[in-house]
Amino acid sequence: MAMEAMSIKQKCGFGLLLATLALLTYGALTTDRFSWDLTLTRWIQSVDVGPIANLNNRMGVMGVSGVVGVAVIAWLWLRGWRAEAAFVALVGVADLLNPLLRYLIGRPRPTPDLVDVYREVEPFSFPSGTAMHVIMFCGMLVYLSGYVLKPGRLRTAVRVLLIAYVPLMGVWVIERGCHWPSDVLGGYVYGAFFLVILIWGYRKYVAWRRRYPRNYVPREKLPALIQPLAWVVRVIT
Repeated sequence: MAMEAMSIKQKCGFGLLLATLALLTYGALTTDRFSWDLTLTRWIQSVDVGPIANLNNRMGVMGVSGVVGVAVIAWLWLRGWRAEAAFVALVGVADLLNPLLRYLIGRPRPTPDLVDVYREVEPFSFPSGTAMHVIMFCGMLVYLSGYVLKPGRLRTAVRVLLIAYVPLMGVWVIERGCHWPSDVLGGYVYGAFFLVILIWGYRKYVAWRRRYPRNYVPREKLPALIQPLAWVVRVIT
C-alpha cells in the first residue's frame, strides 16, 4: 500500500479481508466445525506425504520457530538492519494474541473419534497459531527481502521457499489432527490482518525516517502514541 494512502483496490482488498475474518470467526463461534472440515481432513490424512511430513514434524517441534525467528532477527540486527529486525520481532508480539483469541472463541480441536490425532495440544483450535505465525513471519520476510536483499537469484529463491512453506505448515497441522482446515484458514486470515498492520507500520516508519538524518530522532516529531518510546526508536535507527 502507498505510504500516504491506500488506493481504492487496496481498501476493497482490506475490506474483503475483514469480512472474511468476521465470517470465519462467527462460524467458529457457532459451530465446532464446518461441513467440509471433516471430509477435507480425512482426505489429507489419507495422502502419504512422506519426507514432507518428516520435515514439518521437525520444524513443528515447540521452540523451533522461536529459534528461527531469533536467528533471523539477530542476522538483520548485526547486518545493520535494526528497524527491520524490530519489525520482525513484532511478529512475536502479535503471536501472543493467538492464545487469547482461541480462548475467547473456544472452538474445540478435532477428536480421535472423528479423525486421526497424532499430536495432543491445547484444547482450543481457532484460529490456528501455526498458520497465523507462518503468514506473518514468512510474509514479513518476503516483504523486507525487497529492502535487505539485492535483486537476483538469492532473493527469488528466498521468496519462493518462504511462500511455499506457508501452505506446507497448514497442511501439516491438519494431517497431524491438530486443527480443522477452517482453523488453518482462520489462522491465515488473522495472520494476514496483522501482517497488513505490520507492513503499514513499517512503511510509515520508512516515510518518517527519510525526513531526518539517521542519527537524529526528534521526540516531538514522533506520533504522540509512541513519543514515550522515543528511546526505542533511537536504538533501532
